[in-house]
Amino acid sequence: MIDSKDFQKNIKIAAFIIFMITAFFSVGHLQSDEHFQVLEFAQYKLGKISANELPWEFGEKMRPSIQPWIAYSFINLFDTIGLNNPFVITLIFRIFSGILLWCTIISLNKIIIEKYFKEIRWANIFYAASLLLWFIPFTSVRFSSENISALFLLLGFLQFFRKQTYFSFILIGIFWGLSFLFRYQLGLSIFGAYVFLLFIQRTHILKLVISVIPLFLIIGFGVYLDTLFYSEFTIAPYNYLKANILDDKASNFGTSPFFAYLYLFLGKAIPPISLILFAGFISSFKSLKKNIFLWSIIPFILIHSLIAHKEIRFMFPVNYLFIFMSIYGIMTYLKDKEIKNWQHKLIKFSVSINILLLLVMAFKPMNGTVKLFNYVYNNLNETETHLISTKRPLYSMLVDLQSSFYTAKNIKNEVVKPKDLAEYLRSNNIKNCYILHEKFDLLESLDGYSLEKVYSEYPEWIKRLKFIDWQKKLRTKTIYKLTKKEE
Repeated sequence: MIDSKDFQKNIKIAAFIIFMITAFFSVGHLQSDEHFQVLEFAQYKLGKISANELPWEFGEKMRPSIQPWIAYSFINLFDTIGLNNPFVITLIFRIFSGILLWCTIISLNKIIIEKYFKEIRWANIFYAASLLLWFIPFTSVRFSSENISALFLLLGFLQFFRKQTYFSFILIGIFWGLSFLFRYQLGLSIFGAYVFLLFIQRTHILKLVISVIPLFLIIGFGVYLDTLFYSEFTIAPYNYLKANILDDKASNFGTSPFFAYLYLFLGKAIPPISLILFAGFISSFKSLKKNIFLWSIIPFILIHSLIAHKEIRFMFPVNYLFIFMSIYGIMTYLKDKEIKNWQHKLIKFSVSINILLLLVMAFKPMNGTVKLFNYVYNNLNETETHLISTKRPLYSMLVDLQSSFYTAKNIKNEVVKPKDLAEYLRSNNIKNCYILHEKFDLLESLDGYSLEKVYSEYPEWIKRLKFIDWQKKLRTKTIYKLTKKEE
């Protein structure tokens, strides 16, 4: 039997490798906010994009500026050493995000296992789940507000579970203040944690005071950063609350019923993994009623459930809390029970599914359009290149907003509809160019020209799968090299 320390060491190493592989291949963003409200906001401060080209949230002055400022600072730093490739820059962001969260989880795991998982088997299960559940690596390498806010939330909990000195409570306030600055919604978890400290743990009032003071100082620092960023006095958390909650602008992006996070999680986390985790989560409530994680996660989930607009990514910041409660709940439920044969089979099947998904997500780019930008930047950008788009401008393909961060300087891009291509090429005497087409194949007849497909989101053999009409698959993108034939 593998020693517990050896097993956990192997998991720790395996997780680090998978985090780094995922960071390398996870090109692009999971959701557009991760790009437009961080990197494009930074581009604005760098003077590379105008305010009217930014998302509507900029005009509302409702987004925290701390992360755009960080991106701005590092992009400036990289520029001084001649590093201008945006894809290398975002890779560095993902690597550091992954390393920081990996280190934090490792540190927190050591304490949590000693306190809650005395039995070696369950200690190992929790250790593996906290790092290698299939959705953890790809969410952990994101340079997103969800991920960075989770990092500081967990750093605060790390101080809580250590010796609760006065200095520890100062650090708790600092870390939780930063967590709030990166994502205001984490205020719900922080509020629940302080309720626990005050009424359940009955923490000495002086410790709470010296914790809350730096928290509010950090929030005040955030007001200063936002004022500097938006060029006028700005209380962005209030603007966020007003725009999304009081004015209900968030509902313009879709609404869901109160219980939507239930079916969103069960579907997107993939059964039977999601079913097992959810069952464990619910069963943990009674045994963890005096646990700070429960008091932190419940208000977070409850208030998000009351808000009409829902996305599963909103739950990412409490991933670690959820996994802890799920594994603890399963352990408590199975205590003194013999595991039945069907349960063994279900667990083995779930582990197999998890490994498969883990491998898929490790090598999967997060955004196909950014993967396309990557190809253009690294393969067509050495000299001035003429690129014709058949539907929309190349750098307006991300939710129809201008993406300045990934722009390749040597690309001359214009839009020509497929039906007008032949006439355009003839009248402009085009001899060589590239064509970006948002279908699997370019079917228009271009007499006198040869076409070579140089980029496609999907391999050619996939057309043999006849049950899908790949030509009608709207998200497909291909690039052709067009060359005029010699007469």
